[in-house]
Amino acid sequence: MQKTPSNKLAVYLIKEEFTDHAAILKKHDTLQTKTVDDVGVFYYGDSHNYKPSWLKKFFGSVLGEINLFNAVSRALLLLEVPVSSDKKRIFAIPFGYGWTMMIPGIWEERFGLRTTLNMIAPDTIRKIDKKSMASVPKDTSEQLSRAGIAADFGIDIEQDLIRSITGGSKSELFGKTVTGNDALHVSAKIDLTGISNFLKQCYEKFLSEEYKKDFAWIDQIAEVKDPKTKLELNGKLIGNIKANNLDKTWLAVPEIVEWEDVAGFSYDGNKDDLKEDISFDDYLSSLSDEEKSNISLEKLKQDEVTCFATSNDEIKYHWKIYKCVYCEIVDDVKKKTFLLSNGKWFEIEKEFSEQVNTEYAEIKKANAPITLPSYSQKNENEYNKAVATQDSDFCCMDRENISHGGGHSKIEFCDLYTKDKTIIHVKHYGGSSVLSHLFAQGVVSGELFLADSKFREKVNDKLSQSHKIQDTKIKPTASDYTIIYGIISSSGHDLEIPFFSKVSLKNAKRRLETFGYKVFVQKIGHSADVVSE
Repeated sequence: MQKTPSNKLAVYLIKEEFTDHAAILKKHDTLQTKTVDDVGVFYYGDSHNYKPSWLKKFFGSVLGEINLFNAVSRALLLLEVPVSSDKKRIFAIPFGYGWTMMIPGIWEERFGLRTTLNMIAPDTIRKIDKKSMASVPKDTSEQLSRAGIAADFGIDIEQDLIRSITGGSKSELFGKTVTGNDALHVSAKIDLTGISNFLKQCYEKFLSEEYKKDFAWIDQIAEVKDPKTKLELNGKLIGNIKANNLDKTWLAVPEIVEWEDVAGFSYDGNKDDLKEDISFDDYLSSLSDEEKSNISLEKLKQDEVTCFATSNDEIKYHWKIYKCVYCEIVDDVKKKTFLLSNGKWFEIEKEFSEQVNTEYAEIKKANAPITLPSYSQKNENEYNKAVATQDSDFCCMDRENISHGGGHSKIEFCDLYTKDKTIIHVKHYGGSSVLSHLFAQGVVSGELFLADSKFREKVNDKLSQSHKIQDTKIKPTASDYTIIYGIISSSGHDLEIPFFSKVSLKNAKRRLETFGYKVFVQKIGHSADVVSE
């Protein structure tokens, strides 16, 4: 009996609403086809040879004309598989560059990821691709030298978006190792004769909720990739703007900026009428009545906000308006919360969203032992110096960077420090990355202050005589200290921050309280005359 060879396959599950092959494939009418009896339809395009680009770029004409080519092939098998007694689903298996033949948005996002999680044991993970939504959003791909568990990858289950996972299969049917993202990737002993039954079992794994036993957190955050869903969400965003329903929609600086060198912001390039921060009200006021009534997604992606520098009166930063928009839309039917952050939509499990928002509300309700003065300066540094000048209980530590930990690591202990041991971190309001960076700074500073006497010595060197720590060699009692995150905001409403910043704050507070600190967040409002130098 002939043995079935191992084949590397990528499997996509087509969304139920796409049943016509012409709606699945690009340039459907130009493709060549072969019908495979009792299986499906095999589509393929013309293969062609081409000379590799490095041949001319590196060697020039030295080698002359030689017969050296790369070959490109693309093909795709579409199969309609009975997955139950009364239901069929279409699967796509690409070969070569066949995946490029499909129209984006027609396959089930995360089909492969969920299926893989149901196929692997929790201690057989070899590789994970993730996107961190913490202080600086970043994409990482990590691989272990031997199989391990999710914790071995240092995953933050509340802030890491898992894009792909590779692990050991629990069944020989699916091969030894499986990988899942949007597609399911396997190397298994399967060929055309058994493909329909194989896909049916893959579908059963996709429907299973077995993964929730060990990987339930995977559903908490997902990036929205479906063009139809993004179109609907962007439509609701535009509807909110037109209706002036901006309670959960606002603009925020999307990256960390040097506020001490910020003269102001403009939506039309006019340096004579700069705004001290960005807001929807100011942006909409910069538009004509006709532009406001016809506001569109294209308009948000086309218009820019520019930031001018104090030092040279030139443009220092500029961003598309759409990249600055934060929007939160709750869908009670789907039990999901959708967030627009840094130009991308994310889907948040409703239960997780409600949990985070409830905890944030509790954090806001707690009153810090001191109330920070209102802000009327040009930048954070001027504010911190003014507070310390007005009240001798405060010592300004802003820009007093401490070189610590080798290399060129510079750590700021805090912005303001009081005689009664209150450690205050101050930051202008901003997008997720800005505020999450603030909360992370507090954790690093707080941990080093407790754990490292040399760091305390360096802090003491920066403190004024009236605020010195009595004995830096004795480990401080964390419960004697209070940490306040002060956020400068010109909004007339209560302090509302982006969802991922709420997660960062929650985690930072939990960690600092584990050390023993008391932790608070406080809004620093704007005032024309309260704090002066």
